[in-house]
Amino acid sequence: MRLPDSTSLTNAVWSSYSEWAIWQSPWYEMRLSAPAVLLPEDSPDGLWHLFAHSWMGIEHYSSPSGFDWSKVSLVALRGHYPSLYRERNTWHLVYESHDRDYSGSIRLDRKRTISRIWMMSSSDLRNWSSPQMILSAADVPYASDFSVPRLAHPQIVPWEGGYRLYFTASELKMYDSGQKASACLSYACSGFINADYEVRQKPVLRLDPDDRHADLAPGAFSFVACPDALMAFQSAYSFDEEAGRSRSSIWLLSSHDGEDFSYVRRLMSSPDEGWASRSITSCSVSYRPSEDSWYCYYSANGKDPDRPWLPVRERLGLLIGNRRREGR
Repeated sequence: MRLPDSTSLTNAVWSSYSEWAIWQSPWYEMRLSAPAVLLPEDSPDGLWHLFAHSWMGIEHYSSPSGFDWSKVSLVALRGHYPSLYRERNTWHLVYESHDRDYSGSIRLDRKRTISRIWMMSSSDLRNWSSPQMILSAADVPYASDFSVPRLAHPQIVPWEGGYRLYFTASELKMYDSGQKASACLSYACSGFINADYEVRQKPVLRLDPDDRHADLAPGAFSFVACPDALMAFQSAYSFDEEAGRSRSSIWLLSSHDGEDFSYVRRLMSSPDEGWASRSITSCSVSYRPSEDSWYCYYSANGKDPDRPWLPVRERLGLLIGNRRREGR
């Protein structure tokens, strides 16, 4: 599907579909994070498909509406941060895991493991190939700048006849909430979708205390490859001086070379209270041509104000961007 140019995003009017979360995992999983949503126009069966990770791994849900989801399967045990890339009639699921060795089996000594990015492929979203490792944190020199070697939020973007595998690297914790967030953004290049990725030796973005948009952490990124620009949705962390706390926001960024990004506008910030008040952790964005609208599914967490003794719960929310019409 050909996307509209970047002005469709920069000029869109964004609004929250609901003040409350639109979906949450069962009570015993507590967190549903890093959503990757496939619209019915792009799916093999005309349904909506959601991939996100819980503490168990990457969960697959489907829906006839995009709001009421039914669980299909656990796709990748202990996998994190899924993203989808379609090439002709094949869907590639890319994700991270840091408790598996090179054979894919789970290791018991997790402190000695490092992040690896894996890929699985499918023609129907239900039967998947065996996972294949396409990148290791051992090959990323800045993956351990702030933590044990960690990669996160992998996403494939087509680039000049080949592929860029964007990812975040290293992690740190917010001083007040303890929320983990990525400290760097970078990419690796290859002419093949599933092998031979060459890592950029310096990150595209790195934690910068002077960046007022993300002075605590760059956080997660989700990319949209428009015909005229590479657009990025950044879930960034900054210090709110007035409130005296860390706050996360979704920012829209733009780039023509995929390396130098400019801030365009802020779409939303974590509220002072409620289900998303602690952190907005990540998002994914899709275009629906039948509505000429953008769907931004995001994951966020917060304490229950009525039951603060309960663990933090992470749920999914939705922003919808409609193109601004002339005269409005």
